[in-house]
Amino acid sequence: MPYRFGTFNVWGIPETFGDDVSSRMRGLASRLPDLDLDILLIQEAWTDEVRDTLHEAARVSGFEVAEGASSNGGLMVLSRLPILESRFEGFWFRGDPERLAQGEFLGGKGFQTLRIAGADGVLSVFNTHLHARYRRSRPQLNSAVRTAQLLQIVGAMHDLDETVVVGGDFNFAREDVEYRIFNGLTRATELADGRGYPTLAKSNFYKRGRTGADKRIDYLFVRPAWGKNLKPIAAGLLFAEPEKIRRRNRSLSDHYGFRAAFDLESPPSPGIQSGFSELDPQIFDLARVLLDVGREEADRRERAHFRSAGGWAIGAVLAAGLRRHPALDRRRFLRSSAGVLALLALTPAIGYGTLARFDSDSKRSAFDDAYGILAQLEARPNGSA
Repeated sequence: MPYRFGTFNVWGIPETFGDDVSSRMRGLASRLPDLDLDILLIQEAWTDEVRDTLHEAARVSGFEVAEGASSNGGLMVLSRLPILESRFEGFWFRGDPERLAQGEFLGGKGFQTLRIAGADGVLSVFNTHLHARYRRSRPQLNSAVRTAQLLQIVGAMHDLDETVVVGGDFNFAREDVEYRIFNGLTRATELADGRGYPTLAKSNFYKRGRTGADKRIDYLFVRPAWGKNLKPIAAGLLFAEPEKIRRRNRSLSDHYGFRAAFDLESPPSPGIQSGFSELDPQIFDLARVLLDVGREEADRRERAHFRSAGGWAIGAVLAAGLRRHPALDRRRFLRSSAGVLALLALTPAIGYGTLARFDSDSKRSAFDDAYGILAQLEARPNGSA
């Protein structure tokens, strides 16, 4: 029996920051009863309103729902197959706390891991949403961050013997190095039957001003269990049809979804063999180069924040000195202002000092853990996936 999977970033952010959020979620909810999928992976279900709307519609449409509490990274899974277990793990690497507008630090992204009862035994299903453009001007650093996050997922897949499906919004294209690293370290097959299926496209109402080329950043990967052959059956875009909102044809999200079906068969049927095979040593070198970039950036940030903290601390000392040694013609309010300035300068000094210590340590630790997973993989017999 084929397994039918879909993945969809619903762009379910707070209404203040998004477009037509409530209307789009109602439109998506109305399509769930007729959705011919076994499992739908959802990303960016950030708000209670979005999750409640989708949860209720899924329940009456015959889906079980797996979602965490408020710290679930915006992830949900809808399944018509029995969910045996579900958990959420946050990424070790998070965005920069001072870049609140990016949302990556506050969003708490990560991945869901589910065990689902399938016709061929238990499936392990991963639903994830990797960081977007962490630093717009440094694409290699973006790749480094996503590589660390991917290695965390690879580590969770490491000792699983059952068939594994990994899907979601990966925020990289097929030609990016992260794609090669993940595919190379897992030997998973990406279900796209050789076609593009762009999920970020100018034909999307909310991307009509897009200047870049259309591309797909939403994927479904499958690594079949040992002794099973994978047979991809079909793939295509999901929820690409317009929705009438405020008398205009709009889209259900700023992404299109992606869907694919596959079957699992025992040999000797033709198909893609299980991914437990020897790994390409170059993949380890590629990953290490990027992790080096990320760790060096964590060290640079620490130095920069300590310099900033020192500068503000000196400013606080100077302002306090002005208050203690006022000139004869300085008025009372000016002495008070100097005290206020000293306090104002002390606040960023403490803030930058805290960032330098705790945030940089956290980022270094994330890359060090990723190095550890890479070393584990490399140490396996024949460097096998």
